[in-house]
Amino acid sequence: MKRGEKDFLAGFERAALLVQQVVTRPAAYASRDRYLEDVARLHGDSDDLMRRGLAVGCLAALGRA
Repeated sequence: MKRGEKDFLAGFERAALLVQQVVTRPAAYASRDRYLEDVARLHGDSDDLMRRGLAVGCLAALGRA
């Protein structure tokens, strides 16, 4: 597996952990869905594949990937 693929999957894994945390302890300022959308928007345009994996993972949790 290439490094970029590993980075992307690591980001996707981080998204899974983030989703678990948000489900058990929602952010105070926004709903769960809004928080995950904000994370995806923040990291989606990054050149860093780990951050892109995080964004895609968040969108996948929302059923939008």
